[in-house]
Amino acid sequence: MRQRAEDVLPGARRIVTLSPHFDDAVFSIGAWLAARTRAGGDVVIVTVFAGDPESRAAPGWWDNAVGFATAGVAASVRREEDRRACALIQASPVWLPFGDAQYDDDRSTVMESLGPLLRSADGVLVPGYPLEHPDHRWVHEIVVGHRDLPPIALYAEEPYSEAAWFSGRRMPAPGPISGLGNVVWKTVRPRPADWWRKQRATWAYRSQLRAMARPALRVPLRVGLYELRVGGEGFGLVSESEGR
Repeated sequence: MRQRAEDVLPGARRIVTLSPHFDDAVFSIGAWLAARTRAGGDVVIVTVFAGDPESRAAPGWWDNAVGFATAGVAASVRREEDRRACALIQASPVWLPFGDAQYDDDRSTVMESLGPLLRSADGVLVPGYPLEHPDHRWVHEIVVGHRDLPPIALYAEEPYSEAAWFSGRRMPAPGPISGLGNVVWKTVRPRPADWWRKQRATWAYRSQLRAMARPALRVPLRVGLYELRVGGEGFGLVSESEGR
């Protein structure tokens, strides 16, 4: 079912979006985020696994494949890419210094770092489908079980939900999610101007696009085609009668 941008976390002015990696939030719901900032919203994108720019450790398997010399170089380059992408949709980036699944980092203090950011928000967006990447699932699970947070909505993760759709799977049917209540999946079709801002922001992550596919244009095109077919960006909305 298709919704308007304002129907997701209605009334929320300060919105915190959790992005496990730098590009996840923009790839997934960049047009919606652009629409909310255009309407005067205060949008913060928190990258949980933003790494440590000062690290001299050897790059993980993905960062090595991209061509980064060290973990610190990867974090530095990707933070600058994220800075440019967030500026294009007028969101504020926040980077937490934890490593993703390719690094053996201690995650015991992640929620301690996230807590003040989440409690400062009027609404929170969290990865929600298909949760096939272990980092996405981990972030989802540590957040949705907390009862002292603002209203939460889920988002369909791109390009993962696009890949699921092209392999024959569809958005989940309405149903309960532990810690949230009953969740109904809907789509929001962006205005052309917001869609274009998302495309420009997506292209800011050039190091990742080059590594994900050849040609690099392939990923944004596939995601755009998928969103055109399904009706827009995907959101899991908690039923009002069963909210937090």
